[in-house]
Amino acid sequence: MAFLSQFGALFTWELMLLMLCGVLLGLVIGTLPGLGGGVALALLIPITFGMSAQEAIVLLLAAYGTVTYGGSITAILINTPGEASNAATTFDGFPLAQQGKGGMAITVAVLCSAIGGIIGFILLALLIPVARQLVMAFSYPEFFMLAVFGLTIIAVVTKGNVFRALISALFGLMLAFIGTDPTVGSPRFTFETTYLWDGIAIIPVIIGLFAITEAFDLYSKKTAIAKELKVKDRGVREGVAALVKNYWLFLRSCLTGFFIGIVPGVGGVVASFMAYGTAVQMSKTPEKFGKGAIEGVIAVEAANDAKDGGALLPTLAFGIPGSAAMAVFIGGLIMHGLAPGPEMLTRNLDMTYFLIAAGIVSKVVALAVALLIGTRLVFITKVRGSLMAPGVIGISLVGAYALNGNPWDVVIALLFGVIGMYMRKFSYSAIALTIALVLGGLVESSYHQTMVSFGVSGFFTRPIAVILLILTIISLALPLIKKKVRSVKEGGVNL
Repeated sequence: MAFLSQFGALFTWELMLLMLCGVLLGLVIGTLPGLGGGVALALLIPITFGMSAQEAIVLLLAAYGTVTYGGSITAILINTPGEASNAATTFDGFPLAQQGKGGMAITVAVLCSAIGGIIGFILLALLIPVARQLVMAFSYPEFFMLAVFGLTIIAVVTKGNVFRALISALFGLMLAFIGTDPTVGSPRFTFETTYLWDGIAIIPVIIGLFAITEAFDLYSKKTAIAKELKVKDRGVREGVAALVKNYWLFLRSCLTGFFIGIVPGVGGVVASFMAYGTAVQMSKTPEKFGKGAIEGVIAVEAANDAKDGGALLPTLAFGIPGSAAMAVFIGGLIMHGLAPGPEMLTRNLDMTYFLIAAGIVSKVVALAVALLIGTRLVFITKVRGSLMAPGVIGISLVGAYALNGNPWDVVIALLFGVIGMYMRKFSYSAIALTIALVLGGLVESSYHQTMVSFGVSGFFTRPIAVILLILTIISLALPLIKKKVRSVKEGGVNL
């Protein structure tokens, strides 16, 4: 009842107007490649200085929770992910736009984002009483096994030339090892430049591999994104029908996103790739993925927003940010006299429930706004590529620079735009490279931390680590088993 009563406190015209402003700002920021939820929070926190704690929470959560909506729209329409976690949306969302189904894909994306986000916040409210045990169950061995499990997705989602996909993944791992050595603290592969001490920034790489590479391709083809097919301007009905048909995939992806979001430091990129890989693996028709499977959009966007509720759990319970954006959010809470930690679950429990209620309502408001605006942007797919390409490159480079204000990020984005162009030309996998780059650092650091803290036995004696190891083995064996079963069935038919 304490939780439900906070909805009444939320429905005042002042707070709802702030929420609408936050949603619109989040959508705009989400469409700019590279900015993301953390930047949205950082930009808005100074604005909240004269506000009450409730007003600040409403504005910040509304903007943060809507960024992925804007990012999914550009990922679908022009193959330009607004946020790193939207990168996996491009795998099937953009092919759908090319087929004239951009409106349906956007509808599915925003519905999954809204409902997935609501489910994540509801799970957060339910798990607050047992938060401590859940968060503390993960340590270095679990992080390592989770990252290794994530790397198996490369084997699942890779199509075509497996050897070239492995080369792409190894290249991604090489890039992940650039920076400061986690064991001795000395710089490696930095070419004596301080820019690389923290490693290669993931966001500029993703902007280059997906957005700029696509812009080069559009310019060379001189055609519109949707080619010669008739573009469906709305596609709302088809999108709703697709979501209802794949409700189990949607729920499974929500749970994947939420529980990965709980693990501090892992973030939405891992959650989206995990959900996508699981969707491919458990599909009866995995060959559809990467060619315009609506299931790929459902899995990624459901996990993308459900992870927000998970990331808030360690943030509120212990003051441990579940993601980089949550670290910024902690600063906003502290500025308004709310110290994340045990007090948020005892003396400030009403404010915690108010925060969850604000998150849920903001998802509903964002859904209405995104459906109103997003599906009407499908006209972009009718514009000739040679006209659109300069704009995509310009917006992408602005996003790369705005992230840290570092011109070297622009250079990295352009460099990987060229690399991505040649990878596409010679059938190397940008997906494999991205997954390996995202997870490579986590694999290395958690391995060394496990060896120092637990020894080799840490990988095999802790229950969650063992479960993740078993899931990894199953993940690698399942495609082979399916292939064997299919060949046996075909052999039986031939007989």
